Amino acid sequence: MSSTLPSIFSGPPAATGLESLLAGGGRSFVAPAPSGFLGFYDLKENPFPDSVNPDFFFRTASHQLALEKMRQTVEYKVSLGLVTGPSGTGKTLLSQILLGEFQRPDLEAILVLVTPGLGRTGLLREILSELGVAHPSGTTRAEDLVKLLSNTLIDLHSEGRRLVVVVDECHLLTSESLHMLRTISNLEIPTGKLASCLLFGEERFLKRLQNPSYASLRSRIFFQTELAPMLLPDLEQYVAFRLLNAGRIQPVFSRDALAVLHERSGGICRLVNKFCFLALIAGAGKAEALVSASTIREATA
Repeated sequence: MSSTLPSIFSGPPAATGLESLLAGGGRSFVAPAPSGFLGFYDLKENPFPDSVNPDFFFRTASHQLALEKMRQTVEYKVSLGLVTGPSGTGKTLLSQILLGEFQRPDLEAILVLVTPGLGRTGLLREILSELGVAHPSGTTRAEDLVKLLSNTLIDLHSEGRRLVVVVDECHLLTSESLHMLRTISNLEIPTGKLASCLLFGEERFLKRLQNPSYASLRSRIFFQTELAPMLLPDLEQYVAFRLLNAGRIQPVFSRDALAVLHERSGGICRLVNKFCFLALIAGAGKAEALVSASTIREATA
């Protein structure tokens, strides 16, 4: 975070006419529509949307480490890289950042979003479809699809390109599809591997990999890291960063509010976003120039 980032603990801005009216016992304030907090807090857009937006990507130390390790997986032409972490810590956003970075002339980067029950043929079909390769419909042997994929990767290599498969929600892969990933990681020519697979999944995937049946797959994972929940200082900077990107220079949350936010969210990015969004609506409804700890408690109740 740049040292020029405004302090998030400075005092609230001067009272508005509306606040003065309320302080003087005027008419009760009516809560605004869900988007009404944008105007009240001088925001250009919602800083805490329920969506993946690379513009709001804040790099904690664990996010930066994950980026570096996945870049190394690709640059050193390693078969498999793995990023795990609790649900809501930013794995999908991180995968989108990397997918954008790998849109290069020497790479063919694709995304596979795993759905429950995706088997080995389904995985192969998904990869081939993302590559724009026509393949037979209906029942097809996995061996035939592997051969088609291998030939496609050799063609890519002849063009000076290499496949990068970003696999999101890898914890949902079936046993047979995990073994197929091992097969894909074996596709190579004498000068090196033809593809790198970057896996993103929940923590439980690590326990699953300890099964002896996955020993061969596990041995191919050279770069592995875990996204950790944010500590309080990270959360403070995360909130300030998102507000700044949404056009707000002055602080919106009190220091006590941020402490309660960290306690209630456990430092999980998705929960921080949810609670901040609800607290901004509630804070605007109460005409709070600086969202209070009590408002955070109400938003997280």
